[in-house]
Amino acid sequence: MKKAANKTSKESVKENTLPFISIIISVYNEEKTLQQCLDSLLVLQYPNYEVIMVNDASKDNTLAILQEYQQKNNKIKVVTYSVNKGVPGARNEGMKVAKGDIFVFTDADATFVPEWPLKLIEPLVNNPKIGATGGRDIAPPNQPLVHKCIDYTLTSFIGTAGLRGAKVRLAKYSVTGCNFAVKREVVGKVGMHDERIRWRGEEKEWCQRMREGGYEIQFVPESYILHYRRISLKSFWTQTYKSGKARFDILKVAPGSFQLIHIVPSLFVLYLLITGLFSIISSYSFTIFTLALGIYLVVLIIQSALGTLRIKKMNSLFIVPLTTVIMHFAYGLGFIRKFLHD
Repeated sequence: MKKAANKTSKESVKENTLPFISIIISVYNEEKTLQQCLDSLLVLQYPNYEVIMVNDASKDNTLAILQEYQQKNNKIKVVTYSVNKGVPGARNEGMKVAKGDIFVFTDADATFVPEWPLKLIEPLVNNPKIGATGGRDIAPPNQPLVHKCIDYTLTSFIGTAGLRGAKVRLAKYSVTGCNFAVKREVVGKVGMHDERIRWRGEEKEWCQRMREGGYEIQFVPESYILHYRRISLKSFWTQTYKSGKARFDILKVAPGSFQLIHIVPSLFVLYLLITGLFSIISSYSFTIFTLALGIYLVVLIIQSALGTLRIKKMNSLFIVPLTTVIMHFAYGLGFIRKFLHD
């Protein structure tokens, strides 16, 4: 009994030394997933935390659900306003009222395993050089097949060059907006989100400022959330197209973040467009155009096979190539569109 008591005492001391964290979530019209999100947040295995829910001028029943949970549990704090600010502005409003030593950011269309925040912030507690950490987001097992294929594409090396935290990647790691943490002291030095980057990718520019401020960004693969990707192939195209446009905005306000891989999809789209047009009058152009298409087809076949092995559904053999094409071409066209019409 004495040994058990000593063990409990040590665990208690360890818990008492953990920093207070603020989990900040921007919420806009999330009534369908909000309750399961909040329910999972309230049973986290972490002793000292608050949940800041920022209602970004929702038009559905979101605010009523938030207020109901706020009345039931004092961990939940609701910030609300009537004019939509977008995710960067909403997160900034959340940070203004947050009390935590560490800010943790995620989305309202996700659910969380109990150990999620502890694993995410562990490097921040143990290493003063690390300013921010990011984890993985994975599709829940009960999601439709097309969502699993989108999830695989977003996290695969061929789909995104490993930029979303793969073991092998062609650029410096930057956190994803649905699962990351930042120290309060870092925000005090580098500032909050840049609200000019309103639609997507604001955390990428933020990471660049942190690096320029002398901080490291660390990927924590052990920390993951279950992310409900409520998108069709059509909306995946739209979402990825906006990501391409956002990348141009990021490079404009944070040119130091530029890496060649960011513009490879755009260069490939331009290559196909130019060689395809000249194929009408030049056999040489036709040759290099068809050669590029042939190589890309082989890459898609490899991606399809790897995706099917991961997802373990034969129909994904046909869906993964489609989601990969959308990933590359929508992103590339979005970047080109913004470049030409900025």
